[in-house]
Amino acid sequence: MTMYASFLENCQNNLYWKPTDRLLLAVSGGVDSMVLLDLIQRLPEGIKPWFGIVHVNHQLRDASIEEERFLSQYCKDKGIPFFLKRWSVKEHPAEGTEAAAREFRYGFFHEVLKEEQATHLLTGHHADDQMETILMRLVRGGQLESIAGIKKQRPFYGSLLTRPLLDYSKKSIYQYSRSRTLSFYEDETNKSLNYTRNRYRHQIAPLLKKENAKVLTHFSDFSSDLQDVITIAKKEIEEIASNTCFQRNSFCWELDVQQFLILEPAMKRQVMQFLFNKLFETETSDFGRKHQMQIISLLENDTPNSQLDLPGTWIGQRNYQKFYFLKEKGQHEESDKKIAVTLSLHLEEWVTLPNGARIGLFQATKEIEVPNKTKQVIWLDPASVRLPLQVRNRRPGDRMTLKGLETGSKKIKDLFIDQKIPLHKREEAILVTDSKEEIIWLVEYKESRLSIVPETDKIHYILIYESK
Repeated sequence: MTMYASFLENCQNNLYWKPTDRLLLAVSGGVDSMVLLDLIQRLPEGIKPWFGIVHVNHQLRDASIEEERFLSQYCKDKGIPFFLKRWSVKEHPAEGTEAAAREFRYGFFHEVLKEEQATHLLTGHHADDQMETILMRLVRGGQLESIAGIKKQRPFYGSLLTRPLLDYSKKSIYQYSRSRTLSFYEDETNKSLNYTRNRYRHQIAPLLKKENAKVLTHFSDFSSDLQDVITIAKKEIEEIASNTCFQRNSFCWELDVQQFLILEPAMKRQVMQFLFNKLFETETSDFGRKHQMQIISLLENDTPNSQLDLPGTWIGQRNYQKFYFLKEKGQHEESDKKIAVTLSLHLEEWVTLPNGARIGLFQATKEIEVPNKTKQVIWLDPASVRLPLQVRNRRPGDRMTLKGLETGSKKIKDLFIDQKIPLHKREEAILVTDSKEEIIWLVEYKESRLSIVPETDKIHYILIYESK
């Protein structure tokens, strides 16, 4: 079967696109992209969608101007829409040029996809690219999804990035080019061993091909099989992680330690990997397996309270049966806001807290509509408290008496430890004191001896905490 016949069959069987779709072909002028362009041009009218060419002149080589002119004239002669952008020499970085060029190129592709309402971006990646990519990622290290190699089709800025030549070898692409007498340009830098991919291409790949003539097919099958397994496994891992172990709060991720510890060791590692991907999906932090294993080891030990520094600005905190992933900077900012809370509470009024909750003080003889959202209500003897009351955050050394205990007092810190309150919750805690700084209420957690049981026909104060 000729390459064209095989390509036509693949397009129809794999349903890469529909005749009503709109394609953009990333064409550099090299043999791979020129063969892809020729194959698309030859599609029968009944299945050929609208297509245009996107080209970036990186201005890194002298030949780039000639390549740009050639493609521009080619598209003009064939009546093909042509979209061009030059990468200014002034924008070239001193180092990391290859990565920066790719970022610039794909940024331009995204712009044209949006402007032209295109559904697909096609590139000329082939089977040799696949093998080189897998080898490089294996050596460099990474997650399975990365090691699985290049996908034939994946989402790309709301469109699809498609590689229809991924099943074909570089050798077959050259053969097709010769049979069609196609014009193309050879990038002289492809021979330089200063580039990692070129070293794999010219030094390692030939040895593997000599060892086994079908090595490209085997790498292709490996990539396809591994991607299938990953797709199936990811669904189960994500379901377990999202529904059983993890939940996201306002400024942290929370892990249920008991639920996590009943998982099989393999699932623990994969669930932890899933969470790290979530934590660092918008960051370029140097996280790795060692950090995940440190957390798993910490959870499997009996230490109720501990902390780990994680990459970037993240920290991990173990608090009994909960483990929290918090932004260190964000946590400090949050704490600063809470420490600033100092409010006076007078009779017959409400005060609003920074989180939207509120606290009110009223006489019990008045008819008071207690909202359904009220979390707690306590009663006070007017003779035992001095007004106005104060509403504030806790401070180092704070102590309070406890309802039900006739003598003694206890540190707020120790109360939190006894009740296994997470560290970030301790920072949010609100106290109510009288004007002499005697603590009346550790809101939501503990009442002092000043909290009483109301008696009939007596005047009382009622203190109401209403959540947001």
